[in-house]
Amino acid sequence: MEVSQDIITHFRQKYPFITEDDVNAVLKLVSFRTLDVGDCFVRIGELNTNVFYVVSGLLKAYYFDENDRELIINFYLQHSITGNWHSTLKSEPSQQCIEAIEPTIIIQVPLKDMDDLAARHLNIMRAYNLLLKEKLIASLDNIWDNMNEKPEARYLRLQEEKPKLMHRLTQRQIAAYLGVTPVSLSRIKKRLCSKK
Repeated sequence: MEVSQDIITHFRQKYPFITEDDVNAVLKLVSFRTLDVGDCFVRIGELNTNVFYVVSGLLKAYYFDENDRELIINFYLQHSITGNWHSTLKSEPSQQCIEAIEPTIIIQVPLKDMDDLAARHLNIMRAYNLLLKEKLIASLDNIWDNMNEKPEARYLRLQEEKPKLMHRLTQRQIAAYLGVTPVSLSRIKKRLCSKK
C-alpha cells in the first residue's frame, strides 16, 4: 500500500512550508496497518512507540474507571494524527486503549524515528512543533470542558461540532464519552427535545 496523493496534499496544505524532500523523507518511515472492528492500536498495559494518522475509519481512546466502566476520552476520524502520547513520550505502559470501532486503515510512524528525522529537517521540526501544540491545546480544552461543562452542554457541542460523527456512534459510545450512563443520555436527549 502506498500513501495517496490526497494525503500528501492534505499535509502540504496544512504545512505549506513542507518541501518535496521533506515529504519523501517522512514516507521512508511510514507503514500501513489495517484494523478490524475491535482491533487495538495499543492496549492498556502495552508500551506504545508509534504515532499514527487515520487514513479511513474510526477509533476510540478509552480507559476503565474504578467501577470497571468504560470512559471514552476521544474519537479519531480520518485525517487525525495522534498516538498514545503518555505511553510514547514517557516510555511507560499505556493507561488507555485505542481501538477501532469501524474497519480502519492507519499509517504509523515510530516516534523515535520521527524525532531523529525532525532533528535533521527544519521544516519537519516546524510541522512537528505545530502538531504538538495543537495536541496540547486540544488536551487542555478537553480537560477544561470535562471539569466545567455539564454533560448536556458537552452533548450539544459534540452535536454542533461533529454532526457526522454522531451518526457513526452508538448511544452507549456517546454516553461513555460524556461520562454518563445510557439512561442518563436518554434523559438528556428527552429534555433537549422538550425544549424545541
